[in-house]
Amino acid sequence: MAGEAVLGAFMQVLFDKIITTVLHETRSLWGAHGELQNMTTTLPTIQALLEDAEEKQLKDKSVRYWLAKLKDVAYDMDELLDKYTAEVLQRKTEREAQSMQVCSCFANICWHGMLQFKLRHRIRAIRERFDKIARERESLGLQILDWTDQLQVTERPQTSSLVDDINVVGRETDKEKIIKILLADAGSTPNVSVIPIVGMGGLGKTTLAQLVYNDHRVKEHFQLRIWVCVSEIFDEMKLTKETLEATTSGYSCTTRNLNLLHEELVEKFKGKRFLLVLDDVWNEDPNKWYTYSNALRSGNRGSKIIVTTQNESVGRIMGGVSPYKLKQLSDSECWTLFRNYAFVNGNSRIYPNLEKIGRDIVQKLEGLPLGAKTLGSLLYSKTNEEDWKNILKSEIWELTPGKNNILPALRLSYKHLTPHLKQCFAFCSVFHKDYIFERSILVKIWMALGFIQPHGSKRLEDIGNSYFDELVTRSFFQSHNGNYVMHDAIHKLAQSLSVGECHKMEEDLGNNDPKKLHHLSFSCANSVPTSFVEFYKFKRLRTLLLLQGYKSKTGPIPDDLFTELSSLRVLVLHRRDINELPNSVGNLIQLRYLGLSGTDIKTLPQSIGKLYNLQVLNLKNCNLLVKIPDGITRLINLRHLEATTKLITKITGLGNLTCLQELDKFTVRKARGHKIKELKEMNELRGNLRIKKLENVFNGKQASEANLYAKEFLHTLKLEWSDERNVNCEGENLHEEVLEALQPHHDLKELTIMGYAGTKFPSWLGHPSFCYLQTIHMSNCRRCIVLPPLGQLPLLRYLDISGVHGLIRISEEFSGIADIQGFPSLVELLLDDMPDLVEWICSDYVSLFPCLTEVAIVDCPKLRELPSFRSLVSLKSLHIYNCPKLGTREDDRALLPSSLEDLRISSCSKLEGLPITLKFIGISDCINLQLLPARIQELSSLTTLTIVNCQQVQYLPEAGLPIELQELCIKECPLLKERCQERTGEDWHKIVHIPRIEIDELILRRLG
Repeated sequence: MAGEAVLGAFMQVLFDKIITTVLHETRSLWGAHGELQNMTTTLPTIQALLEDAEEKQLKDKSVRYWLAKLKDVAYDMDELLDKYTAEVLQRKTEREAQSMQVCSCFANICWHGMLQFKLRHRIRAIRERFDKIARERESLGLQILDWTDQLQVTERPQTSSLVDDINVVGRETDKEKIIKILLADAGSTPNVSVIPIVGMGGLGKTTLAQLVYNDHRVKEHFQLRIWVCVSEIFDEMKLTKETLEATTSGYSCTTRNLNLLHEELVEKFKGKRFLLVLDDVWNEDPNKWYTYSNALRSGNRGSKIIVTTQNESVGRIMGGVSPYKLKQLSDSECWTLFRNYAFVNGNSRIYPNLEKIGRDIVQKLEGLPLGAKTLGSLLYSKTNEEDWKNILKSEIWELTPGKNNILPALRLSYKHLTPHLKQCFAFCSVFHKDYIFERSILVKIWMALGFIQPHGSKRLEDIGNSYFDELVTRSFFQSHNGNYVMHDAIHKLAQSLSVGECHKMEEDLGNNDPKKLHHLSFSCANSVPTSFVEFYKFKRLRTLLLLQGYKSKTGPIPDDLFTELSSLRVLVLHRRDINELPNSVGNLIQLRYLGLSGTDIKTLPQSIGKLYNLQVLNLKNCNLLVKIPDGITRLINLRHLEATTKLITKITGLGNLTCLQELDKFTVRKARGHKIKELKEMNELRGNLRIKKLENVFNGKQASEANLYAKEFLHTLKLEWSDERNVNCEGENLHEEVLEALQPHHDLKELTIMGYAGTKFPSWLGHPSFCYLQTIHMSNCRRCIVLPPLGQLPLLRYLDISGVHGLIRISEEFSGIADIQGFPSLVELLLDDMPDLVEWICSDYVSLFPCLTEVAIVDCPKLRELPSFRSLVSLKSLHIYNCPKLGTREDDRALLPSSLEDLRISSCSKLEGLPITLKFIGISDCINLQLLPARIQELSSLTTLTIVNCQQVQYLPEAGLPIELQELCIKECPLLKERCQERTGEDWHKIVHIPRIEIDELILRRLG
């Protein structure tokens, strides 16, 4: 099994690679072309035999030996093709860099001819080995199995609804939650609803379903209860028959007419509220589910179907509600379960030594109920300590096969993976137990190792993320604070699958041949020195990971290490005391992932510029690294450069990295290699891009060379000029010309413009074609005199405009003049630092801002008038600070809507109108305000009132404050403070009903 876990997908990758080589290298491969074509007829036959070989290798040593030979020759062929491709790429790149003359071209032809000659002979030798392996199939009795044949061989034992509830531990809460869902009022839900119970194998999903099924409340609620064990084969005919037979005692049906069966099932369920449990479902074909489930819809409203499955996708296919994800038992619960099975009558006190060993065994199970039952049963009534210690020392795979049902439960979920997912999962065994997986890192490593298969135009990283999601959905990974972990039993499953492929240096080699291992890691939790000499014997390594080892003392890396380990695709050196990388790293021409994060490396060798296949360079937390060699710009396949912005901005000629996916910041300089045209061909950039110092762009033509309109994967774009205060009229025109030419792609979601010195915004800003734009920030655009028609953007949700000092009037054009207008999706609006803004005019108040919930208007000292917010039915929060001339319109004193919940007013002494419904009011720095509004007593929903620095306010309104008020805070209001003194103040009777009162930090009353 270990061989097939990697081989299935690996053989497919190899076959695709050979096909690609045949198609694209026809002219250059000379005689090798025919050998490769012959191989394309042999490999599919061999690959088709792997399913049968997986089953037979467990009992047949000859089959295991056949798989081992196949793995060796497959890796030899893959290594040969990769090496050939890498050498051709290296030669081509270096020739282009050196602009070779005619005489050098002749030398290149000779080199290429010699390479082809060697390649042809090596391919022929490998092809003959493949042919010999294919011929051995008959003597081994290997056959091509289809999926159905394979599943029939591994059909699982049937389950029933009966449960030994005496020995069920820790599931009472889960049971009550499921029953609550079952008994809930049907309401507007469909007649029949599906409840998936999801979790890894052995977690107790079936047991939980049995507990629920047999509860007296469930029996009373449902007129009909049916239990069907589905297991791997979802046969609609068989399933329909079993459902029918379960409805009537002694009933049996023999017809093969599915229509008759469905009609009979409809009659059985018609008008009845039923509970159907489908235990152990693996089906991912929605058509099969629809065929079966159509007959179930005749049930009465409130009918439920419980589905137990290891795969979250199964529940979604069946139209289920949010899955109920079953968790592991606690250590104490797991111990109780283990004790009940291991000791007579569950009494462990008379064997204190065995109890101690038993608790240690339970620790290894990490809350897996099936493990507790299995190991407890194996030890039942045994009192010999050695028997218990042997179990403690053993892996669960080493236990007696006939009595060990843990492995089959977990292996089954593995068998349902596609070959590519099997390969990705098995590789994870190279990481130590309890390793915390970061999705992005693992996906990039999978990609570097060739585990991720291209699919159309989809990005490899996106395909890899879908692989990861699939493994999470199938319970191979568990979420842990945003990262992911593997249950110990799942990790051990991966280990059993990758024997001879993956190894951890801290463990014994056992029967593994170091010359045939491909993936190696070393994690050291203590102060043992790390000696690189130990790695020399692993000649065929593709992965070398130095992981946890902050206490370990790591010696210098030998100069010739990477000459010896020349097949590496992934190299991670995560040790703080590594301070130098030898020049021989340039020999790793097939390296695709280089991780140096957390090291004390001060400089990188120039030879790093020879790693032309490198896809990922991780330099995070390399705090002593001061510069990245310029030669890095020759790494034309580099997709991810993970380093500080300071390091990246120093690189000259960054534009050569046309495959780069992320570039957080690009600073435009006048020097060659740092101009804005470096961005021209970097069309794979995605996520966020911040372009600084745009004052160094000399004209619109230069700006257009950034080619921003072609960067369709960018979601966030920030365009920044350093300082526009000293810009003259000619400079204003230049800014306008540059910004016009920096038009981004229409898929942009967030845009920031800072320091812009033009008097008008570009024609593209506000155009309805930017239909995905959700957020706009405009700041320090001091000279602009008119705002763009942003109301035309259909999905704009967040808008803040600040520092537009030239703006005097916000006119009707701001709301839009196209078919879409009035800010249909805007939720939050901020207007800030507009010293000359006098008014905001809108002709149609009713159609404005239908979704607006928060508005803040700050530091607009000349602003006299706002549009009426009365029609803004969604407005909940309004903050107005330092707008001293802002008053209420004479024809519309009810300026604010009744939906408002939070009103904060500062330095706005002329604002009089108050809404009739509020939850919060804050009035501060209104130093000229003498009277609080008399209508404040009418605010029937007001719960909080804050009054700060209103020194002229002499007393509270005569009518008092709202009876519903819960909190009152008065600060820096000396006259009010005097009148509101507890018991003695003249206004105390107006506030005595308020539960919480705070006056100048003195809390007079507390809530509750």
